[in-house]
Order: sequence, then C-alpha cells, then structure tokens
Amino acid sequence: MSSLKYLGEERLWQGGKFWQSRDVVIFPTLGHMRTYTVNGKSYAPKSHGVARYSEFALADIAEDKITLDLSSNPVTKQTYPFGFDFCVTYALKKNTVKVTYTVRSRGGEIPFYLGGHAGMSAVGGEAEVEFENNENPVLYNLDGSKTELFDFKRFAVNKEFFKKHKTFQLGNLSGGKIYVRTKDGYKYTYKSDCPVFAFWSNEKGGDYVCAEPWWGINDCPAFPKELKEKPFVNFADENGKSFCYTLTIDKE
Repeated sequence: MSSLKYLGEERLWQGGKFWQSRDVVIFPTLGHMRTYTVNGKSYAPKSHGVARYSEFALADIAEDKITLDLSSNPVTKQTYPFGFDFCVTYALKKNTVKVTYTVRSRGGEIPFYLGGHAGMSAVGGEAEVEFENNENPVLYNLDGSKTELFDFKRFAVNKEFFKKHKTFQLGNLSGGKIYVRTKDGYKYTYKSDCPVFAFWSNEKGGDYVCAEPWWGINDCPAFPKELKEKPFVNFADENGKSFCYTLTIDKE
C-alpha cells in the first residue's frame, strides 16, 4: 500500500528520513536473514525477501478490491531458487482493509516466510498496545532466546522502547484482536491467526509504528541454515496456501 486514508486523512506513514518505506510485503524471507541454504547450496537474500523489490502485475480489480501477482523469474531465483506464484489481495469494507497473501508452488513443496509491515501514523512514534484477551505470550529475542510473559494485557511503545527492543516479536498469542492507540486519538485494530506479531519503529525518529503479522521470525545464528528447517517456516504446493490479516481504523 502507498496510501490508506480514513475520512480523507492519511493514516499510512508516507516515508521519510527515518524509514523510506510505507508498507513492505515480506516474502519469501523475513528480516535481515543471513545466508541460508537449500539442499546445501547457499543463497544471500536482501532484507525481507524479493517481493518488496519486485514489480507486481495487476491480476484483478474491482471498486473495493485489487489483486496483484508476482511470479518467480530469473531475478527472484538468484536469492530464492523456487518456482512460485504469489498474490496479494487488498479488500476494503467500510473502515477495514483485509490483506490476503496466497502462495502457490510451480513444482513440488516450497518453504517460505511471509508477513505484513505497514507503518501506521503515530505522533512521536508512540502508541499503547492492548490485547483483546489476557495473553501469556513468548517474547522471541533477536539473539534466539525466549522470554515467557504472563498476564500480558497492554504495553506502551516509544523510541526508548525500540532502543531496547529493536524488534519486539511476540508469539503464542490467542488470535484475539490487537489494538494500537495513538496520542492523537486513533485506534488501529489488527486481527490475524499468524504465529508471531512484531512491533517496530525506527528508534531515532519517525511518526509511525508498525504492528506486523508474521508467518515467520527474524533469523539468528542459533537457527539452522537450511531454509526448510528454520522455525515457523511455511510450506505450499501447487494447490496453494493463503494467509490473511485485517486492519481497522477508528477515531476514538
């Protein structure tokens, strides 16, 4: 997405000094993944994979929905050797956008990571995050270690928070709604059954916060090098597999 407006007001970060992007489509690798292997052969991916650097084709369009398609090609195979068809659908219904990713293999089973990465406007890069349900999540630290959290209901994010937690990765969530409230009275509501939700903003500046539904996790040296053996890896064949999340915008 390059724009997401609520009652005429832009709510998607429009890029700038502290982050040039707006909404990154993460596929088929996630984060700053180190060199990985497929059947012993090494590949060095760019950050968040190939989708964010690729031009998608228009597959379908309607008044309230658009589907974009990316197919494997010689460029994608330089860092991800599999044949695939990857579709992203954005569907609007009132003040909610539903994002659906579909991955299909062009031959055999393929492993991949996947995720959303929209930067939503937040004054000062500050927000309060609240869970619909009381959670007992697992915090996945970037060094590969885990921290269990109990009776976790809400927490505040700001630049100091992101200095301490470069990327705050939470797993073992119930699948309930996640609310992100900003200082100017906006509420972003996320809903997904993804295994990990990550929270990020540039610690040095930028009026935005990213709450990211991930079917994957940041890589670290403790993980296996073989892609199909990494934690939270997904698999799809010629029948395809779909993943989705919704984002609702309200003014409180």
